[in-house]
Amino acid sequence: MTDQQGERTRIILDTDLSMGAPGSDIDDGFALALAVADPTLELELVTTVGGNSDVVTSTRLSVELLSVLGRPDIPVVRGAAWPLDPRWRRPDQEVALEDAGDRSGALEMAARILAEPGQLTVVAIGPLTNVALALLLDPRVAQAVREIVVMGGVYLEQTNVGWMPGEYNFWCDPSAADVLLHSGAPLRLVGLDVTRRVRLSRDEARRMAKDGGRFATLAGQATEGWIDFQNRTKPHEELEHDSCALHDALAVAVVRHPELVTWRRAHVAVETTSPVTRGVAVADLLMWEHPPEPNCQIATAVNPEAFLGHFRAALGRLLP
Repeated sequence: MTDQQGERTRIILDTDLSMGAPGSDIDDGFALALAVADPTLELELVTTVGGNSDVVTSTRLSVELLSVLGRPDIPVVRGAAWPLDPRWRRPDQEVALEDAGDRSGALEMAARILAEPGQLTVVAIGPLTNVALALLLDPRVAQAVREIVVMGGVYLEQTNVGWMPGEYNFWCDPSAADVLLHSGAPLRLVGLDVTRRVRLSRDEARRMAKDGGRFATLAGQATEGWIDFQNRTKPHEELEHDSCALHDALAVAVVRHPELVTWRRAHVAVETTSPVTRGVAVADLLMWEHPPEPNCQIATAVNPEAFLGHFRAALGRLLP
């Protein structure tokens, strides 16, 4: 969606941020940096969720990274520690919290959206637990939110990891994804089959660490560590060698730059019960007669060069 020229799109970023934790994925950190650096966006709230790391760590890292980015004023509210369905809880999510199923993130998200209908966009780049809770706590959120942009799912391809059949965010909490898809909220979904095509190379990460400021140094070093991890753990997946995908950053970018990807209306459903196909998204592209009603738009292709040009230009604002 595009605002009138000169106006910023106000966003809430819901994230399982892990940049800064050794051996952890880094794209969520770049997404937060892009949300801060893009002059067409106004980041008003960060909510955290358990996913790439436990929710306590994600909250701490989000606060620390906002400080590095020079925006310690942006509030961070801790959200859900584990998925809606306790069957999918992981051992690493057994954090020592009395309020480990914390609804604070969902409550704050819902309150802000309902206070200003049509004004706030949610960008969800982790498991969808907080967003689903906000919708369940008050279904009016679906009509009051301007839009929900999600990094999640796989639509025209499939994952190649047998133990994790669905894309990671949907796999972590398939029930939450199902709530979102049935909510009636305006949805744009950017899936793994598209996000894997926008990549940051090892060479660029090294240049970033050498030439940048506090964020660039942190991000460059973390990216090299993540690339090393992927090289070691994915020896036969050539696409992942010596580079890493900027999944979450692409979802942030398309909020104001939808032309970076190709969109298609679809009806998407997700498997919520079978451990064999847990989190698998099935997209009906509405090609046959009597199709189902579309419930979202999905990204089907991306212009990697255009995205990387936007990404570099925006993050260049963070350099000293």
